[in-house]
Amino acid sequence: MNLFQNKYTQHFAAIFILLIVAGIYFYPETQGKKILSHDQVSSAAAYKEIGDYKEKGDKILWTSRIFSGMPAFQVAYTVDQNLLIWVYKSNLLLPKSLWLSFMLMFGFYLSLSILGYPMGIRLLGAISFALSTWFLLSIEAGHSTKMVTVSFIPPLIASILISYRGKWLLGGVLTSLFLGLAIMANHIQIIYFSVFFIAILFFVKLFKAFQEKDIAIFFKRTLILIAFGILGILPNITLLWTTYDYGNSSTRNGKSELTKQIDEKQGSGLDLDYAMAWSYGQSETINLLIPGVYGPGASLNKNSETYQELRKKGVPKNQIKNYLKGIPMYYGTQSTPSGPSYMGAGLIFLFLLMFFLYKGNFKWILLGTIILSIVFSWGGDFLIVNEFFFNHFPLFNKFRTPSMWLSLTMICISFGAMLSLKIIYEKQYDSEKLKKALFISGGILGGFSILTYLFGSSMLDFDGPYDAQMTQNGFPMDSVIQDRVNLVKSDALRTFAIIALLFGTIWAVLNNKLKSLTMALSIISLIVIGDMWFVGKRFLNSDDFTKAKSFEKSIVATAADLQILNDKEVNYRVFNTSVNSFNELTPSYFHQHVGGYSAVKLSRYQDLIERHLSKGNMNVFNMLNAKYFITGQPGQEVAQQNPGAYGSVWFVDKIDWAKNADEEMEKLTDFDPRSTVIIDKRFKDYIRELKLSNNPQNSIKLSSFHPDNMAYSSNSTTENFAVFSEIWYKGNEDWKAYIDGKETEFIRVNYLLRGMKIPAGKHEITFKFYPQVHYIGSKISLASSILIILMLLGLVIMIAMGKDLPGMKED
Repeated sequence: MNLFQNKYTQHFAAIFILLIVAGIYFYPETQGKKILSHDQVSSAAAYKEIGDYKEKGDKILWTSRIFSGMPAFQVAYTVDQNLLIWVYKSNLLLPKSLWLSFMLMFGFYLSLSILGYPMGIRLLGAISFALSTWFLLSIEAGHSTKMVTVSFIPPLIASILISYRGKWLLGGVLTSLFLGLAIMANHIQIIYFSVFFIAILFFVKLFKAFQEKDIAIFFKRTLILIAFGILGILPNITLLWTTYDYGNSSTRNGKSELTKQIDEKQGSGLDLDYAMAWSYGQSETINLLIPGVYGPGASLNKNSETYQELRKKGVPKNQIKNYLKGIPMYYGTQSTPSGPSYMGAGLIFLFLLMFFLYKGNFKWILLGTIILSIVFSWGGDFLIVNEFFFNHFPLFNKFRTPSMWLSLTMICISFGAMLSLKIIYEKQYDSEKLKKALFISGGILGGFSILTYLFGSSMLDFDGPYDAQMTQNGFPMDSVIQDRVNLVKSDALRTFAIIALLFGTIWAVLNNKLKSLTMALSIISLIVIGDMWFVGKRFLNSDDFTKAKSFEKSIVATAADLQILNDKEVNYRVFNTSVNSFNELTPSYFHQHVGGYSAVKLSRYQDLIERHLSKGNMNVFNMLNAKYFITGQPGQEVAQQNPGAYGSVWFVDKIDWAKNADEEMEKLTDFDPRSTVIIDKRFKDYIRELKLSNNPQNSIKLSSFHPDNMAYSSNSTTENFAVFSEIWYKGNEDWKAYIDGKETEFIRVNYLLRGMKIPAGKHEITFKFYPQVHYIGSKISLASSILIILMLLGLVIMIAMGKDLPGMKED
């Protein structure tokens, strides 16, 4: 038997090819270079404390480095008991960006394999899918969890499809596997979007079942899928449970006890304007087909009108490059676009062919998902729909960045395009229908491209939001606008050429001018992949890679950082004003930072930022033990010690009662944290008849520090009240306090710190972080992931033995 006729050998060969393609595209990474994106570096900074403890064999669930302390659940959190995590260990074998690209390819390859597509089409679909600029730009930005999640959505969809086609056992087990892997990547937003895809699939299949009077079979398979789906969720129950549990306290949930909102917004989700940031403009959707429209991420070269104009003005050649870098080619409505979401002219052409060649209902599932995802991607540019869903649809208001919906668009276009190729390759078409399909699809897309070339300059507004300012600064904006027009024209012709080449190739097959279908598929692959490859290289190329051993080593301590690190005190905080303090994670690499960045920071901490920290209230900085401030411009940072920092813990001699959260927050404006504690009156029963003393002989101090376990020692002649400079989060539930080993109640004070009555005498006080959801969930994760692995191994063994099992073959 020919070795390469063996299907297992073919799979290994295909994987090798995908690795080679990813390796060529990301070749600089194989040479020790990295894309030092802001998000990659931020992730390294966020992970630093967690990683340091992990190296010691200690898993911490609370990080003290970000926003004075917060749970690690949405910072850097993995559940080691979920044995499916070994799939992700493959990232240790490859450079990061190369691995992400390979995962996208491999995921789509698996989906086409599950659906039974020919090998050549699997490879074409896998490679072209991963080369969409939407994915390449996401890799460049360091959106790793997003890309890994997306990579498992196509095989998940394919598994559900074969389940409805009768392979309910194979499809069910694979559904458990791929759903489990997708959720484990921990990008819940992509999972949420995918639910819409699955919902459309469900309703289309339900409609078909009604038509064919197969309701009983349909619901039987649906119930089986639900059961396998639940099994796929269970290994991630810890991740989902902690996310849900933490969400009730985070800004993502949007709840605050304050009734006097700064932005007059009160609700259970994100603010509408914030959620709709990075909406994809309606007219920008054209660049799914023609990449140069709106010119996001485009750069000017020596052949541009702007370059020639700058030369005429006498700008030296060695300075023009910097001039050109500072000129925005983008003229749309997004705030910071990095490039177009180019889906590929060839793929879109093949996708359109599907509607004329394919008789099944899958095309309506794809079309419905595309329409929905594009409309949702418009976000704030189409509020008549998006605001309604934002206000009324479950969980819709928990997520931001509407343009992310375009990930579903790319999945659907790729599925549809490969379905057309499968029909042509396997000669399942009617010749007349294919001719008609070619003329209509080519006419629509080719005609649109020509119209854009001829009339694009009058159809589009080429004035950008910063053009007036750039003109004032002396930039030749008339030339820039002409370059924008030229880019649209050249890319419109480019798109027309891609469509014409595909039209000609398929026409040659149809008329027996090209008799080898393998050769035809090879030509089509070169056209489609070449199209995606060269457009992708405009936005992600060797210029984006920097020689670097690691993301961590790209974070360099400043002189101010080094000065502060010489302080060997166990526990203190730093506030860095030389960066965007509440939107930057780099300081957290070195210090316990008062600031930081998290899309899901604690809601109470956000309240404090808005009302006091952002306004420089030193009383609040002092109670947060901000011992050092870093000031100055980048490169000229200076460390300044704050003598007013109160340390980790102190006794107070006065209670100022607040009638509600608003008054508690207001009282922080002007008070002395050293002597006075502000307490909400709901805690009066806890205080009871406590009489405070200002005896200077009473003492309390931090004796040992661990993010999850802090120990203090006290010595006083009378009962006292201590304020701990640690963030309140689920007190007496996840955070528990003990005095001499006996669990003791504590309360929230100063809006977000911890307070406790300390009895007279010498005592040891400890705080321990023990979130039950993590420890209970971990047991469920272990048991369910073992079950999935055993079921998968059982299927593999049975298939290898040639067993004919129910639910393994299509109807």
